[in-house]
Amino acid sequence: MKTDDMLYSGGNGTGLSFYIKYAENVVEDDPIVIAKGIDENGNKFEQTIHINKINPECATYVEMRALEAHLGVAKRNGYSSLPMGDGEMGLNDRGNYMDMFEKSISDLTKLRAHQAAAYYRSSMQTYWDFLSRKQRKITRQAEI
Repeated sequence: MKTDDMLYSGGNGTGLSFYIKYAENVVEDDPIVIAKGIDENGNKFEQTIHINKINPECATYVEMRALEAHLGVAKRNGYSSLPMGDGEMGLNDRGNYMDMFEKSISDLTKLRAHQAAAYYRSSMQTYWDFLSRKQRKITRQAEI
């Protein structure tokens, strides 16, 4: 059950179930969240996730849910903003979400589900924009 201070509450098809909240005393330059829940094996877990360190090209399901919530990615008609294909990922499994987006968009286009494909294309752009901002920040810091 989601409370007002939770960014996310849910899980996936493996049995992974968790919630995400902002950590206390978070600074704007380094947003940090805490994820707590039960993994796919029934074990309790707690993770501290630095949002700025998430890489959608190699991320866990929990990291991507944290990023999705932090960025406020729009959800449409119950759809997740995350691509299809992550429903079988366990707590520590990593995937290239950008590749998963491409596959989902391609599949939906073949099925002539153009509105759903456009939705995922828009969601994917949000994550590309996040990566671009992150890269620009790294480049600026290297120049200093």
